[in-house]
Amino acid sequence: MSWIAKLKFHHLKTLVALAEQKNLTRVSELMNITQPALSKWLSGLEEEIGMPLFERHSKGIRPTPGGLLVVKHARRLVNDLERSTRDIELFKEGIQGSLMIGSSPVATDVVSKAVLALLKDYPNVHVRIIESVMTPLLEQLVSGHIDAVIGRVGGSALQLPLNYKVLYTEPICFVARPGHPLAGQSNIDWAQLGDYYWIVWPTGTPIRSSIDHALVDLGMMMPANYVESGSMSATVRMLQGSDMVGILSQRLAESFARDRQLLILDLPKIEQKGSVGIFWRQNEPPSDTLEAFLGHLAEASR
Repeated sequence: MSWIAKLKFHHLKTLVALAEQKNLTRVSELMNITQPALSKWLSGLEEEIGMPLFERHSKGIRPTPGGLLVVKHARRLVNDLERSTRDIELFKEGIQGSLMIGSSPVATDVVSKAVLALLKDYPNVHVRIIESVMTPLLEQLVSGHIDAVIGRVGGSALQLPLNYKVLYTEPICFVARPGHPLAGQSNIDWAQLGDYYWIVWPTGTPIRSSIDHALVDLGMMMPANYVESGSMSATVRMLQGSDMVGILSQRLAESFARDRQLLILDLPKIEQKGSVGIFWRQNEPPSDTLEAFLGHLAEASR
């Protein structure tokens, strides 16, 4: 009998837990199994597969390259089975289908419009939106935890085994609170921004890369005083409660400006632009709700 046929759901969860906890004692407690029994099971599995899955060292264990591959598939199966259980329970309650969406803060405006349109077509679908920066969202997408991610296109995201579609391209704006000392001034000089704290996106995010490249093009450097924030709500609150200046994509900046929550500073045009797109998994046909959501996103992006 193949080793795959012998695996049960709790075996898959155990493999995932071993990779995450990197400690046999901790995993034995989590999975309610004795450590000797866990060690024996793991050794037996490694023997059947024909390669070591974890390296043992003084501080615990760590996955081997082969172990990372096995755990990757185990995590995907665990997520799929847990998702299936939730979908079945929702179906019993009259909810037909579910859609889990990961959204970068830069895409919240277009995502909210597309979801509202989707609910008109599928009033009984269960939608969950997770907002975060792109790296953890894309990791959850690859592992099968969520169905689609909307955010900046670029960087390492394009090397992942994912489909993607660019929705729109837009410039970057500097924003501040209404009543800021620079508010209402025309032709603001870049040097004037150096007098204020900046709020910028975390290093490695696509929008941060865009502004870093723009500053290089302008012959400028990031000021010594700045705060990194991946939280849209925290960024807006800090901007509204201080004389800090922040950096947003044009659509998002215009949305806050329309609501008079923030204003766009009159700075020279930043030539660096960023593309916003949607990512979804390859080799897996999208569900009807995801197909409909893709269509509504394209419409909302025009």
